[in-house]
Amino acid sequence: MKRLWISLLIVALGLSVTAQTSLTEAQSQQLMATLTEAAASMQTMQCRFVQEKTSTILAEPSVSEGTMHFVSPDRLRWEYLTPFPFALVVNGEHIVKVIEGKTEVLEGNAGRMYQGIVNIVMGSASGQKLFDPTVFDVVLTDDDTFWKAEMTPKRRDMKRMFSQLVFHFNKKTNIISRVQLMEANGDVTSIHFEDIRINEGMDESVFAY
Repeated sequence: MKRLWISLLIVALGLSVTAQTSLTEAQSQQLMATLTEAAASMQTMQCRFVQEKTSTILAEPSVSEGTMHFVSPDRLRWEYLTPFPFALVVNGEHIVKVIEGKTEVLEGNAGRMYQGIVNIVMGSASGQKLFDPTVFDVVLTDDDTFWKAEMTPKRRDMKRMFSQLVFHFNKKTNIISRVQLMEANGDVTSIHFEDIRINEGMDESVFAY
């Protein structure tokens, strides 16, 4: 009986571990080109997202839900619906925060902070400078379900915010499906994209504020 339990435990542990296969340099370069091309082919992207943040100062993870609307190359509406309504509306370098119908143009340090986060979101959607070697050291792996890109910032401004970014791309569509942001202070933000719609018509009013 003891041997049976040990065997079952080994099987369970084996099933719980997802195999990851490192890619060669040539495979990595080809995959980066493929993922960038897939992202760049998107003119629009609409989806829901679930964001979970773990922090050393929080007893439990905080969970938020919302929607994203993106139009290439640089228009974005990132809107939280729960637990508190809040939106960022981006048009190029122009960023507006919307809370309860009140708007605020983000400038200075606040604008630069949000611009860094917005660039990550739009970069993952559009493919623009997503794998820029001057910005990130990139390690690509295959974990059966996803292409996984572990990206370590090289620039000082990025290092102040993040220690590492991890992108998960759906292997069937080559489209981003999950992002993990490892912040410099030890907090971790994980964003799952759901009900993704690509290159469908979009009501321009979503970018109004």
